Amino acid sequence: MVTSKSSWAAVVAIGILAVSGCSSAPENLNDLEAATKTNQKHIDKFKSWVLPSEDAEKARAKFAQRCVEKRGGTYLPQIQPHSIDQILGTNLTVDDAEDHGYQLAKDADRTPLDSSDKAGQKAYFGDAKNGTASATLLEYSSGDIPTDGCMAESLNYIYGSVEDGLKAAELAPSFVHSVRDKVLEDDEYTKLQEKWSQCMNDAGYPNLTDTNSAVTAANNFQLDEQKRQATADAQCREDISFNQSVNDLAGKYYESAYKRVKNVGSELERIHETASKRVEEDKNDPKSSAPVASQPSASNS
Repeated sequence: MVTSKSSWAAVVAIGILAVSGCSSAPENLNDLEAATKTNQKHIDKFKSWVLPSEDAEKARAKFAQRCVEKRGGTYLPQIQPHSIDQILGTNLTVDDAEDHGYQLAKDADRTPLDSSDKAGQKAYFGDAKNGTASATLLEYSSGDIPTDGCMAESLNYIYGSVEDGLKAAELAPSFVHSVRDKVLEDDEYTKLQEKWSQCMNDAGYPNLTDTNSAVTAANNFQLDEQKRQATADAQCREDISFNQSVNDLAGKYYESAYKRVKNVGSELERIHETASKRVEEDKNDPKSSAPVASQPSASNS
């Protein structure tokens, strides 16, 4: 599972489903450098390659729930947020802050946290009695997962095979996390946080070193006070063009990452097309089982 830095995890739940072997961002994206020029078409293409569609992941979660229930358990998998704004924390606006504080969606619209019983966990993850499957993308491995669990079946059901599902829903999103890590390390980002901190100090909120610590501190507040701080936070971001500046900075790293990922772009496009078709099939004929016929072997790209 891709890990976040310092208090970043307090901003938004990011990462991919826990798969043995996914412990860090891909090594061959660790040395990304900010591009001097960016091409928006490249950036858009990169995003379309590495981010699974929300419809596909929702359909996969619903399948997993049906699959587990059929086996006598309870499991409500969390749908991981993969949007660029959520991952970079640039989706806070003054209107959102005034309405919801740092809670950027109404409670009814939120995805529930994982909820399961022992039977559900066993059904979802499986026990590897029928073997395991893994995938590799740009030399980044998913690690092995049991093929007899509802997790593997959900990947098979929506993406056409366990390996393709691991590539599109587990490995490819980690490339965005590599970009995130480079943005957090960039001097330009540090300077933006310093400007934001000074603005918040002037607004009556001292001792907040960065936007991440603001969210963490607000967890101790009642909602009304949280809204007041969040509104000041959002206004400071607007005053220094924080969101746009971070997105522009990220774009430079997306451009660099695009050049690395384009070698597998057509493969990811194929997987996403399969998922789109299967989502439509699921709407008309939802199933609760999608057995993996035989033990898959690791697939390399």
